[in-house]
Amino acid sequence: MRPGDLLGMSLGNYGRARLRSGLTTAGVAIGTALVVLLIALATGAEDNVRRSIFSIGDLRLVTVQPFQPGANGLSAVPRTITDDTVAKLKDVAHVDGVYRQFDAPLGMVVEGGDDATIRPQGIEPGAPVDRGDLLAGRHLEAGDRAVAVIPGNIARLVAPNAGAAIGRTVTMRIGGAVKLGSTRIGGSGTPRDYAVKIVGVFDEQASQTSFRIPLDDALLAGAENRGLTPDAIRETTGYSGLAVEADDSINVADIVRAVQELGFSSFSLKQVVEQIDQGFGVFKGILAGIGGVALLVAAIGIANTMIMSVLERTREIGIMKAVGASPRDIRALFLAEAAYVGVFGGILGLALGLAGGQIIDRIIRQLNPRTNPAAIFVVGPDLALGALALALGVALLAGFLPARRAMRMSALSALRYE
Repeated sequence: MRPGDLLGMSLGNYGRARLRSGLTTAGVAIGTALVVLLIALATGAEDNVRRSIFSIGDLRLVTVQPFQPGANGLSAVPRTITDDTVAKLKDVAHVDGVYRQFDAPLGMVVEGGDDATIRPQGIEPGAPVDRGDLLAGRHLEAGDRAVAVIPGNIARLVAPNAGAAIGRTVTMRIGGAVKLGSTRIGGSGTPRDYAVKIVGVFDEQASQTSFRIPLDDALLAGAENRGLTPDAIRETTGYSGLAVEADDSINVADIVRAVQELGFSSFSLKQVVEQIDQGFGVFKGILAGIGGVALLVAAIGIANTMIMSVLERTREIGIMKAVGASPRDIRALFLAEAAYVGVFGGILGLALGLAGGQIIDRIIRQLNPRTNPAAIFVVGPDLALGALALALGVALLAGFLPARRAMRMSALSALRYE
C-alpha cells in the first residue's frame, strides 16, 4: 500500500470512534500541557535568577581574596597579596587584566551638618568596580590624586542632584570613631582629614558607602593611619583584594585554579551560574518527571484504545491481508493511528500549556502591580518541539504492541473471528 493510502485510512479510522479517540487525545494533551507548563515556569525562574546575577557583575571576573584557598568564616587563614602576586597572575594564560584594590579604614564625610559613614576604596583606573554605573561625571583616570567617585546618596548631601555635585570639594575624614546606623563605634588610629574633589557619581544601588578613590591615595591614608609608609603597607598588610579579568568566561575555571595554586581564595560569578544551572537542571528533570507521569497514564489509555481497535477490526484485518496487504502495511496502519493521537494531543497540549502559562504570568503581575518583572513563563523553540516530539514518541511507543499484535494475526483466524 502507498503511504498516502495508509495515512488516509488511519485518519478515517481515527475519526470513526470520535469519543474514544477524543478522550485518548485529551489524555495526551493534558500530559503535554503539564510538561510544558512546569518546565517553562522552571526556565523562567532560572532566567530571572541568572539575570539578577548578571546585573551584579561580569562573568569574566575572578575576585582574589587574601585568604587561603577554600577558607571561610573563623577558619580563614590570612594571606598577603603583594605586587609579586599581581605579577604572577598577569602571566597566567587568558588573563586580560589584574586590578588591585586597597580598602582604607572606615571614615566619614561631613557636609551641611550631616555625617555619612564611608568605606574609602582605593582602586586603579579601569577597574571593573568602576565601570558603567555613572549618574554623572567620569570614572577615575590615570594620574588622578585627591579625587573621588561617590554614591548618589552622598552626592545629595553635597548638592541638590548628582550633576551639581561634580567639581565640589569635600572633606574625607579617615580613622577615629564612625557611626554605623544608630551605633557609634571606635575606629582605628587618629582621624585625619583629606580634601577630595568629586569627579563622578555612581548609582547608590551598587553601594551606599563606597568612596572610590585612587589606589595611591588609599594606601597613603592607610599608612598614615597606622604610622607606616605606603611601601610598608604593600609588603606587610598587602592589598585588600584583586580583580582578575579573563579574556572569555569559558577560561574562568582555569584562572580560578591558578589563583588557588598560588595559595589564595577566589570567587567568580561564573561558578555561581554553573551551580545554579546544575541545580535547575535537576529541578527541571523532577518537574518533567511529574509531567511524564501524566503522559504515562495517557500512554496506557492509547494502548487500551489501540488494543480495542485491533479486536473490533479483526475481520477487517483478515480481509486486508487476504487482498494482499503485507504485515508491514498492517503495522504501519495502526502506528499511524497512534501517531495521530500523539500529534493532535501534542498540539493541543502545547496550546493549553501556553495559555495556562500566560494566565499565571498575568495573575502574578496583577499581584505585584508596582514591579515589572521579566517573563516568568518561557517557552523556547526547543521546549515546544521537544514537547511535540515527546507526545508523538509516547503515542508510538504505546501503539507499538497493539500494532505488532495486528501484524502477526493470521489472516485465516482473523476471517473466522466473530
